[in-house]
Amino acid sequence: MFARFYVPDVPRLGNVAISRHAQAEAEADGITESAFHRVLEHGVDKPDGLTTVWRELDGVRLVILLRPEPFRGACLVTTAYRIQPRARVRKDR
Repeated sequence: MFARFYVPDVPRLGNVAISRHAQAEAEADGITESAFHRVLEHGVDKPDGLTTVWRELDGVRLVILLRPEPFRGACLVTTAYRIQPRARVRKDR
């Protein structure tokens, strides 16, 4: 498990809590705690509906709930996993 499961003052999100499920998935995928926090601090946001955001950086994606129920003053990272680059089709001329 991570030493820091609550991160205050994350850019564009505010306070963020990390679920035990996300911590376990990150460890299973070989995502270090420092890489996880780097994605939180410097990742690129992609909205997924009204209450969810994907934050990605260096092949790591975090799924973040903006207003979890019940809301306790922090966003919640629910899932963390590595993403694979898309395959490219070569055209032979």
